Amino acid sequence: MKSGKYYRNLENLEKALRQFDTALREPETPIVRDASIQRFEFSYELLWKTLKSFLEEIHGVRSVSPRQVFKEAFALSLIDEEMVFIEMIESRNELAHTYNENQAKSIYKKCPSYLTAMENVFRRLKKQK
Repeated sequence: MKSGKYYRNLENLEKALRQFDTALREPETPIVRDASIQRFEFSYELLWKTLKSFLEEIHGVRSVSPRQVFKEAFALSLIDEEMVFIEMIESRNELAHTYNENQAKSIYKKCPSYLTAMENVFRRLKKQK
């Protein structure tokens, strides 16, 4: 049985992904780049925590880190390309420790593929409602 927390996470994830998409549709400027990266970070956090809830509540799988959550989700075919999610973890960790403009530009270029991968997982979770 899925909890109210899981459903709230799913709703919040949907909103975050929409905002992420909106930011990426804007012409690139330093401010748009930074806003897009911030929306990536927020979407990433919501995604892994939503997946964590799903894995625990539905499959009885307890995972405590994003890496474990993504590996379990891959094993359950909720994720197609595990390496994209591993790359997301690395990008998120890089952003958390320091701000470097070249690094930000590099991560910004990856954001469209990150968004697509997250949207695919969201759709799969939504079908399992």
